[in-house]
Order: sequence, then C-alpha cells, then structure tokens
Amino acid sequence: MACRRVKGLCSVVHILGRLCLMLGIGFSGAMLQAEEILPGEFQPSNALALTPQERDWLQQNPRLKVAVKSGWMPVEFQLENHNHAGVSIQYLEQISQLTGLTFVIVNDHDNLTPADAPLMTGIRGQNPPAGFQLLKQPYLVTVNAIYMAANHPLAHHEISLRDLTDKTVAVFKGGPVAQKLKNEVPTIKIKLIDIADEAFDDLQSGYVDAYVGNELVLDYHIDLHKIQNIKKVGITAITSDVWMGVDANLPTLVSILNKATQQIGTNPPEIMNTWKASPAPERTQYLIAVPGVLALLLFLQLLKVYRSSKKQAVAAQQEIWFQANHDFLTKLPNRFQLKNEIDQAMQQARESKQSLGVIIIDLDNFKQINDTAGHAFGDEVLIKVAARIQCMIQPPSLTARFGGDEFLMMLPGIDQAGLQALCEKLLQVMSPLFEVQSKTVSVSMSIGAALFPDHGQDADELIMFADQALYQAKKSGKHQCVLFNQVIYEEFARKMQLIEALKEAIPQQQLSLHYQPIFRLSNLHCEKLEALLRWQHPQLGMIPPDVFIPIAEEHNFIIALGEWVFAQIIQDLQQIQQQFGKVEICINISSLQFAHPASLEQFLVTLNAQHIPGEQFCFEITERLLLDSSVNTMAMLNNLHHAGIKLAIDDFGTGYSSLAYLHKFMIDYVKIDKSFISSLTENEKNQALCKTMIYMGNQLNIKLIAEGVETQDQETLLKQMGCHYSQGYLRAKPHPLIAVKESLIQQD
Repeated sequence: MACRRVKGLCSVVHILGRLCLMLGIGFSGAMLQAEEILPGEFQPSNALALTPQERDWLQQNPRLKVAVKSGWMPVEFQLENHNHAGVSIQYLEQISQLTGLTFVIVNDHDNLTPADAPLMTGIRGQNPPAGFQLLKQPYLVTVNAIYMAANHPLAHHEISLRDLTDKTVAVFKGGPVAQKLKNEVPTIKIKLIDIADEAFDDLQSGYVDAYVGNELVLDYHIDLHKIQNIKKVGITAITSDVWMGVDANLPTLVSILNKATQQIGTNPPEIMNTWKASPAPERTQYLIAVPGVLALLLFLQLLKVYRSSKKQAVAAQQEIWFQANHDFLTKLPNRFQLKNEIDQAMQQARESKQSLGVIIIDLDNFKQINDTAGHAFGDEVLIKVAARIQCMIQPPSLTARFGGDEFLMMLPGIDQAGLQALCEKLLQVMSPLFEVQSKTVSVSMSIGAALFPDHGQDADELIMFADQALYQAKKSGKHQCVLFNQVIYEEFARKMQLIEALKEAIPQQQLSLHYQPIFRLSNLHCEKLEALLRWQHPQLGMIPPDVFIPIAEEHNFIIALGEWVFAQIIQDLQQIQQQFGKVEICINISSLQFAHPASLEQFLVTLNAQHIPGEQFCFEITERLLLDSSVNTMAMLNNLHHAGIKLAIDDFGTGYSSLAYLHKFMIDYVKIDKSFISSLTENEKNQALCKTMIYMGNQLNIKLIAEGVETQDQETLLKQMGCHYSQGYLRAKPHPLIAVKESLIQQD
C-alpha cells in the first residue's frame, strides 16, 4: 500500500513537472533551479574504480565549469528564470553524484575554448571544437524520424526512406543528416532549414513533402506545442549522437568522466522517460492530476503572466536592437554597430595610450561563386567564412560584416608585429576547403591593415588607410596581406589630390584631344586618327592618361569624360574632314560606358540627327568587356554594329586573348599591343606571336593594327608578315588637331 502511494505521488509530481514545463515554469521534480549542479549526499566510493591520482584531482578541483546550450529543447535549454534544464542537465547531475564534482553552468557560444569551460555538452557529431576531446561514448543517441503534414497522401500509413525517392525533404542544416539521407536515397531533394518551425510551415504549405529530424527533439516540440497538423509517419536507421567534450589538456579529467559516463551509460532510462513526449492516452493522466494542483497552477500561471509581460517587452526591445545592429546573415555586428564600437575603442585607446588595429578583409573573386553556384550557396559560404574569421579573436576584439564580401576586425591593444602575425594566420585559416551543400569550395582573401596611432588618428582615417592597404594587396596579386606604410600614404595622398583636381577638369577647360594618325602599310596613307584624351593641370602639369583614367573609372568620372570626348569629336569633325578627307576616327570606350550606356545611345542619336555616317567611327574596347559581357552589353554592341560603327580590340595579347570571341562579336580590328612590337626585331617569340595573330586575323577577315611602331625595321617586318596598319612614333606622334597635318608634312 505504501509503495503504491509513493508511486502515485511520484506520478503526480512527474505530471506536475510536465505541466509546469509546458507553461515554462521551473519545477524541481523535472529540472534544476540553480546554476550549480551539486553532488548532494555524495558518499565517496570506489564504484568508478578511481585511481589515487584521479581522487587527488577531484579533491583539488571540486568545482568545474561546464558549457551548456540555451535553446535545444529537450536536450539542453534555458528557462525564463535563466536556469538550465534538459537531458544534459540531469546527466550532469548523475555524474555529480558519482564524482562529487560541483558543476558551474555557463552558456555555450560559437567561440568557446577550454579556457572558458573545460567541459561542454551537446556536441553533435564527432568533430569537437578546437581544444576539446570527445569522451569514449555518447551520452545520448536518438533516431531520426520522418514527419509529414497530416493531409499528405503518404501520411496515412507508416513509410520508410525509400518512399521519399524524388521527394523534397527538409533537414536541419547544422548536422550530418543531409549527407546520410543522400547516401541512403540519392535522388532525394534536400531543403536545409534553420529551425523546426520553418520545416513545419514548409510541410503545411506543400513546399516540402517530409521533414527528417531528431525524434526526441521533434516529438517533444510537437507535444509541448500541441501541434495537430504534423504527423510522425516513420523511423529511419539514421541516428544522431550527442557527446561531451573535455579539455584535451586535462587527461585526468578525461579519464574520470569516461569512467562516469560508462557507469551511467547512454540514454539512461530514468532520464529519457522524463523528456520523451507522452503518447496521446497518457494525457488522461493530466486530467486526473489537474484537480489536485489546479489552484497551484492558476497561481503560478498568473505569476508567470505578470513576469512574462515585463520579459516580453524587454525581449522585444533586445530583438529590435539586435536586428538594427547586426547583419541578418552572419549575425556579426553591422557597420552601424561597428561605428559605435570603434569610436569607443578609439577613445579608450587614446586615454590609455594603447594601440588599436583595424583589418579589412575582402574575399577574392567571390562574385564567381555567386555567379556559378547561386546566391544561396554564396550566402552559406559567407556564414562559414565569418565563423572561421571570428574564431581567430576573443573579446574585446570584434569582427563585423563591412560590406557584401568584406569583413572588418577591430583589435584593441595589438602592436604592429601582432597585426602582421594575425594577418598571416587569417590567410592560413582560409586555406582548408569549405564544405557547403555537399560541395567543397576554395576561398581566398586579401587583407589590408592599419594601426592607431602609427597610421591614423581617428576611426574614419584608420579604416580608410586599411582600405588603401587592401587595395595594394589586391593590386599585388590577391591572397596577400599588406600593412599601411609611407609609400602607400604618398600614393594615397597623390590619388586624393588627383580626385579633387579631376572634378574641375571639365569646368576649368583643362582637357583636350590629341589625334594620332594610323597608316595603311601597303601605301602609307593616313586612313585613321585615334582620339587621345589629355589633361593639362595648371599646377600639376600634364597628367598621363594611364594615371587619371583608372581614377576616373573608379570614382565615376569616366561617363562625364566620355561625354566630353564625344562632344569634342563632333565639334572637330568638320576640320578633320577638311584636312584628311573621310578618315576613320578611333575612340577609346570604357567598359563602364557600356554598363551605363546613356552617353553611347546619345552619341548615336547625335550622329543620326546631324546625318553623320557611323562608318566614320571605330570604338576601341578591351578584351575584358567581351569576357564579362552582359545582355545589355551585347545589345549595345549590336546597336553599334547596325549603326555602322566598327569595333577594335585594344591592347590585344595582354589580357585573355581568346580569338574565339572575335568572330562572335563581329570585331573589325585587332590592335597588337606595343609590348610585342618594341622587341619585335630581336625577339623570335614575339615574331611568332605576331605572325600567328596576323594569320588568324586574316582567316577571320579581321584587320590588324600594330601599336607602338618606332623603327623602320619594325615597320618593314610587320609589312612582310601581312599586317594591315601601323601606329607609332615612327610615322606620327599624337598632336592637337591643329598640328597633326603639319607634323605629317614635316615627317615627309
């Protein structure tokens, strides 16, 4: 009789604990209220067969920090009162009873190290974080079950994985289940999800046919929230193991905990029975027990509502703040939060007279990943890259997402040597391949760094100089790290001076066009003139095009410069025809003018309005434009062709030099770069290359123009090879239009 009473009382206590849990209220029968797991009435025994060394270790280390997750019900999670509960907590309680250890719970986080807590629970799979060693056996092994919407045609009977052939299945993206499913059913279609509710929504909407996941977790979730429209329809042979990890540098603790877990075993029934979801008939027990505890529950519920209203308001404010200050994809601080953090860090560095480092990271060729694998794939790569970067630092250092594929690291107290060493480690940590959606991908990065107070005196200046160092790293071949230095500063200062000066170049009438004749080699007649932009600054003097054109392209001045060139050529056209007759005018066109084609379209309109034949013009473009051509670029090239404007590939041989696209894009001329011509008579390889280009051009009905011809021997050899045109100082240098004809007369 007494036994039955005790059993009945335990049943009521268990039911009360389950009901309290459903309400989110702590109850000592089902979970621990304290953040310490105490050994209770621990009586030393040799049940674990501890060695004298192990016993001494326990006496010297009676308290042990353990890292526990906060949101993985019912394995381990945090209650509203901030205490933890779940399978892991009760398992730790049993270890505590066996060893006498007092466990102090701390929250797990992505960058946890053994220095934070020498023991961690809830490790999924057999890849522990750096510095941790798994125990010999998992403390929890659960099967993965198949779930479907209750109205799905297959949900009316038990199914197996084979029934999911060619079906779309949701799987949690943080574990190995997706790959195991693919191995079992190769034709299955996987949709990776972050949380169970997302999968349940997809099941209801019909986006996926099934959800395969941890039976313990999902049954508990469905039971707790009383979800009626999702049904478990089958069990798979795929299991999910949960392990404990111990500081690999504490072998004695590893040995003690291995003995304890072997003694307790995997999936202890007394723990599993507490957290397994109850079958439907068991709910009648709740109805029997409810009258006895109704008053208590009502009081607790009212208390919960009172507390919850305050906590919900606080939680909502915290969520709003987090979303406003963090990147939605990587969860790293965003630029807004970075500005606040770096300003505070700069102030502290000034007051304490310490250094502050800034590193800017840019992923090399990340656009190719997005273009070839898709943006969803690219987003997952960014998440993994962010995690790998973040693991390199600890607070108060900070990593923020600075832009699309850029990250910024703020490093208080670091010196120049430490900054250089960290940059090199970052390059190394990117070397291993990333595994994304069952594929492997290589990611490299370029890094620029700057240091306060050595390089910059405020946050904006420091970031700007780190960005300039990054620019040098990319310019030097990518996958490099560069620290800001005096040479970079001088180049930067010169560049900033030119940027400001370039803004006034058109209003102050500092630009002009020079024209360089191009001769047909068969008769040495001038048949073309190349229009070359020149910039004469009143203080800085003549600034070379190879200096100011890249700056104009980088800072969006090139469109305005191009419009000025078009207008000036139209203005010069009558005089050109008077001096040279119907010559062809060659105009250099930037790829950005194709990306923003309004000025090109306006030029065509102007030609049509003034009845100027398009055949009088040739646009010189780069190989890069054809390689990266978009639909809009293709359309613009076709428009130019139909207008009669010819196309020439400039500096051929210095880029990708694919002859395949020359015919595809209806190219009229190829200009052999002067780097091949300068040593043509002495370098047999250059001779062979030029012969090949001329031969292939002739086969494709494309005319060849040799640039940089400076000697009679070069011209003679080119003529013998069959080259069509010559351009260079041998026959004519670029001159203002008024002086071109005179220079030709003097040359003759």
